[in-house]
Amino acid sequence: MQLCSITSVLILGEDETDFLELKHFLDPYGYQLFSSSKKTRDIERSLLHYHPDVVLIQIDPKNPNVSLSLGRLFHEQGDVPFIYLSSSSHDATLFKAQKNHPYCYLIKPFNPINLHTSIQCALHCFKKHKIANSITQQLRMEYDELKRKIFNIHSNCFTVNLCDCYQFKVQNFSLFYKNSEVKLTKKERSLITLLIAQVGSIVHFEQIISFVWGSEHQTHNDVRTLMWRLNKKLPIAMIKNATGLGYYIEA
Repeated sequence: MQLCSITSVLILGEDETDFLELKHFLDPYGYQLFSSSKKTRDIERSLLHYHPDVVLIQIDPKNPNVSLSLGRLFHEQGDVPFIYLSSSSHDATLFKAQKNHPYCYLIKPFNPINLHTSIQCALHCFKKHKIANSITQQLRMEYDELKRKIFNIHSNCFTVNLCDCYQFKVQNFSLFYKNSEVKLTKKERSLITLLIAQVGSIVHFEQIISFVWGSEHQTHNDVRTLMWRLNKKLPIAMIKNATGLGYYIEA
């Protein structure tokens, strides 16, 4: 009985017997199997023609380095998940394989259920990684945008004066109160820098979380706690609370 939607699997190896064995194991689950040699031109042609969802790389026990290097290339490109298939349980080969970050490392004799579940886990993890990478890339773009704003504060000024008693040094993002530096942690420095970069405007909780932590795992309460710690270090209050929205510094 077919347990999965049609999934394209590309097998890299030279042994036709092994391919037929894998096909026999995976056919009942509805996979489409294709084979290719490990020559670069053949692999490129197969990837363009078949568009595989997952790649199985058979490790040649007589010359494992070729197969292992292919895994490294797939990992660097990040376009498709791959699984190593080996007839050897030698720790040396396994250690080298781990450096290439395969989604699984299976050793003969293969079991149909293990093959199926390993492929499905690889596909699931790869999908999650792509989503996480997309979120990270978006956060990085937002972070770079904020940095551009910071470096353009008040044209080319090196010092920003605030509330007639604070000075912010743009060169190293340090805060001074009447010429004495206010000692800040890395996150506190990031927070005050962001607020000064957008002085006169409300900086929302989500912006603060993205800029200070670089993720979406923190909550508004984490921001409030960080703001409370920062305010305790400021001799005179200058950060205003926009209730339910975020914080701001008046222009």
